[in-house]
Amino acid sequence: MKDMTVGSTFKHVLYFTIPLLIGNLAQQLYTLADTMIVGRTLGTGALGAIGAVGSVIFFIQGFVTGVSSGLSIVLAQRFGSKNEDRIHASYVTSIWLSFAVVSLFSLASILFADSLIRAMNIPMELYAESKAYFLATMFGLIIMMGFNLLSNVMRAMGSTTSLLFYTIVSHVLNFGLDIILIKLFSFGVVGVAIATVLSQLTVSILMFRYLSSRYPVLKLTKNDWRLRTEELRTHITISFPIGFQNSIISIGNIILQIKLNELTIGNIEGHAIATRLEGMITAPLLTIGLAAATFVAQNYGAGKFDRIWQGIRISLIISLVYSSVVGGFMYFKGSEAAKWLVGASNESTLVSIESYFKMTALFYGFLAVLFVLRFSLQGMGRTIAPTVSGILEMGIRSIVPVAFVGVVGYPAVVYSHPLAWGSTAAIMTAAIILIAKDQKKRWWERALVR
Repeated sequence: MKDMTVGSTFKHVLYFTIPLLIGNLAQQLYTLADTMIVGRTLGTGALGAIGAVGSVIFFIQGFVTGVSSGLSIVLAQRFGSKNEDRIHASYVTSIWLSFAVVSLFSLASILFADSLIRAMNIPMELYAESKAYFLATMFGLIIMMGFNLLSNVMRAMGSTTSLLFYTIVSHVLNFGLDIILIKLFSFGVVGVAIATVLSQLTVSILMFRYLSSRYPVLKLTKNDWRLRTEELRTHITISFPIGFQNSIISIGNIILQIKLNELTIGNIEGHAIATRLEGMITAPLLTIGLAAATFVAQNYGAGKFDRIWQGIRISLIISLVYSSVVGGFMYFKGSEAAKWLVGASNESTLVSIESYFKMTALFYGFLAVLFVLRFSLQGMGRTIAPTVSGILEMGIRSIVPVAFVGVVGYPAVVYSHPLAWGSTAAIMTAAIILIAKDQKKRWWERALVR
C-alpha cells in the first residue's frame, strides 16, 4: 500500500510509474507475440476480421472499463483521506455496481450481436470470423470486468509492484493458451478471445485472494454486502460519466470503421495492423496517465493541491519526451516494424500501413497531453471537461471520414486521429488552466479570511 500524499512528488510519480511501465512492457511483449501468432498462423485476414469488429467491441468494453476506472478513483480518494470505513464501503459498492453494469451489457450485446455486426458494413469474407470473435469476447465480458476492477483497486491502493506480478502472470498464461488454442487445436480467432478470458479469470481469482489477505480493510464477510444508497450515488456520479465518455469516443470509432470498411481489403487490414502496433507503442502514455490519475486522486482526497500540480507537470514532461522519441521512430520505421511483426506481404496492406504512420506519428505529443490531463481531471472527480472532449472526439472521428472518404479515400480516415487528439488535448489544457486559476483564487480568499 503506497501513500502518495507525503514525500517527494517526483519519486512517487516515478516509482509508481515504473512497475506500471514494466507491466505495460509485458503487455506489449504479449501483444507482439499474440499478433505474430495470429498474423503468421491465421493470416492477416484474421487480424483484419478482429480489427473490423474491434470498434464495436471497444464501444461495449469501453463503457464497462471506464466505469471500473471511475470506481477506483473514488477508492483512491478515500485512501488519500485515510477513512477506512469509507474505503471498505467503496470496495463493496464497486463490486455490486460492476456486476450490474456488465450483466446488462453482456446480455444486450449477445442478443443483438447480428444487428451490431451487420451495421459495421463488414466485407463478407471477414464477416464469419468477426462475428465469432465478437461473441466469444462478449461471453467473457464479465471476467474482463472483474479483472479490470481488481487491477484498478490494486492501482488505487498504490500496490503497483504486486499488480506487476499479476499482470505478468496473466500475459504468460494468455500466451501459452494462445499457442494451445490457435496452433494446436486450431480454434482460430475464437481461440484468441478464449485465451484472454481464461487467463484473466485465473488471475482475477488470485488478485481477489491477495487483496482479501493483504489488506484487512478489503476483507469481505457475509454481512458486508449491504448497499448504501449514498455510496451508490457517489460512485455512479463519478464512474458513469467516464464510461459514457469512453463509449462516446468509441461511437466515433464505429462510424470511422464503417467508412473504412467501404474501402479496400488492403486498407482494412493495413489499418487494423497499424492501429494495433500504434496501441502497443503508445500504451506507455496511457500508463503514465493512469499513474497521474492515482497520484492526483490520493492527493485530492487529502486536500494537497500543490502536490497535484507538481505531479501533473512531472507526468507531462515524461510523456512528452517519450512521445517525441517513439513518434520519430514510427514516422521513419513504422511500416518496417509492422512488416516484421506480422509478415504482411500484400502490397496494398503495406502501403496503407506506411501511409498511416506518416500521417499520425508526429502528432503523438497531443496524445501525451491528452492522456495525462484527462486522467488527472478524472482523478479530481472532474468529469465535465473529459465528457465534452469525448463528444468532440466522437464528432471529429465521425464527420471527417463521412465527409471526405469519398473525396480523398483512406487519408480521411487516418487524419481524423491526430485531429481528434489535438482538439481534445486543447480542451483538457484549457480545463486544467481554469481549475488551477480557480484553486489559486480560493487559496487567496482563505488566506485573507485568516
